[in-house]
Parts: sequence; C-alpha cells; structure tokens
Amino acid sequence: MKDFDYAHMLIKAGKLEGARDILEELLKDDPRNKDILYNLGMCYSELGDAEKAVQTLSECVKVSPNYSNAYVALGFAHSMLGDPEKAKEDFHRALEIDPVNSFALRNLGSIYGNEKDFDRAVECFEKSFSINPEDQQTAYGLGYTHFIAGRLDKADKYLNIAAELDKSTKIAELAMDIRREIAEINLKAKGFRQDAMFYCLGALQFFKNKTIDEVKQIAFEIGVKGQEGLDINNPDKKHTLKTMKGSFTGLQLVSYMYVGFKMIDPKLDIGLDLSEEYKEAIKLFSQERPHGYTLH
Repeated sequence: MKDFDYAHMLIKAGKLEGARDILEELLKDDPRNKDILYNLGMCYSELGDAEKAVQTLSECVKVSPNYSNAYVALGFAHSMLGDPEKAKEDFHRALEIDPVNSFALRNLGSIYGNEKDFDRAVECFEKSFSINPEDQQTAYGLGYTHFIAGRLDKADKYLNIAAELDKSTKIAELAMDIRREIAEINLKAKGFRQDAMFYCLGALQFFKNKTIDEVKQIAFEIGVKGQEGLDINNPDKKHTLKTMKGSFTGLQLVSYMYVGFKMIDPKLDIGLDLSEEYKEAIKLFSQERPHGYTLH
C-alpha cells in the first residue's frame, strides 16, 4: 500500500496524528503535491492547529488555484483563527470555481448566521440543502437559523430532518433539544392548556395505585419516546407504549411524564413547563368524590 493511501486510511479512521506524521514526511519529497497539502492541511485543522492549516492550505491553492475544496478548507481554518472576513473570501472563491459546492455554501451560511444576517444564512443553507439533502449539518444549520430568526415552524421541520438523518450524533441531540424548546414555546403561546390540565389529572388518577417503580418505568419510556420526537400540538397523531394500554396524543404522554417525574423527584426538570396545569390538576385531584369532581 502506498504511504499516501495509508495516510488517507488513517484519516478516515480518525487517527489524525499518524496521518499527519506520514503526510509531513511525504511533503518533504513532494512539496507541491496538492493532495498531500490538502490532506495535511485538513489534519492540522482537525487537530486544532489552525495556523499550520492556513499555511499549508494557502500553499495548496497556490499550487492548484482551481481546487474548490481546498478553498473551503482554508476558509474553515481562517474561521478557526477568528477571521470571518478572510473565511468568507475563501468560501466565495470556492463557489466561483464550483457554484454547487455544498460545503462552501454550508460554511458561508454559518458565518452569516453568526453575524445575524439570517436572510443570507438561510439562502446559503437552502442552496446547500438542495444540493446535498443528506448532510446533517446543513439541515441543522438551516433549522437553527430559522429558530434564531423566530420562524418556528420552518425551524422544527429542518431540525426534525437533521435528527432523523442520524439519531446517534451530537447534532441530532442538539436538534431534538431545540425541538423540545419550540414545543414549549408553542405550548405556552396558547396560554393555560385546559387539555394538558385534564391529562395531568388523568395521570394522577392512573398513578394513584401504582408503585414508584411502575411510575418510573412509564415516565422513562415516555422520556425515551420524547427523545425521538412527540408532536404535542397534533391531537390526531397517536402513540403507543409498552407500559400502558391504549393510544395517546403527544400532549397526553408529555403530561403523564410530567406528573410521573414530579412523583419521582419534584425538582427534576423535564424541559417542558406544565406547572400551572399541574397545580390545577392537583387541586381537582384533592377534591375527588365517588361521583366525580366538585368545581368552584
């Protein structure tokens, strides 16, 4: 196996120090090899050595001035050094060479987003997403930008796409965290939720004769399902559980989870505030009679 191929294999395996050492040796014998320069520059960036990355990638684009991805990598290195203007120049140059370079568009969108130029950021992310709809970072960037700009429906759409592309990643976790925040914003935008209050009341009745272990099983199962996404504003969508019979709306499950965790540990924060609805449910639960409830 050639040394360069071996170095490239190490990069794919995440063994960057070993790849860097090999590429540095190869560069001594072939200092104008664009592939060596590009991969070595990428190693430096990934290892946090932005200055060496800029130096190496700058040499790469001198050797190969039409290497679009090298400009993307150079722009990323410049952004690591806290120089967004140079980074933007690099990304724009990459797009001059290759107008459909989705990585240049994605990174440019991130810079515009950081500058709070949300319209330009969305434009870049949308173009990148249309080119590469399987890129999780692009979907997340588009959703996050819409969220910061206050466009919650669009934000939720793309954050859901990001989470579904690969549920095992940190990006998916971040996307789901924001989706829960959006759900709470939408919930509270409607004011006091009478339906949530009655769901909490139903949970108090249901858990009344359960052991704490049984409550934990149900609450934790709902929590896991919540990680996958529960649409609390869609009463037509139903969910099932292993620990409870029947089918339930997203808001119903969240209400049961809220009550369950209050029973387990009142100080726990599940990321959704149903405190007012829960208080009213407690009042009604304490007034329970064989024939029903006495309302005041």
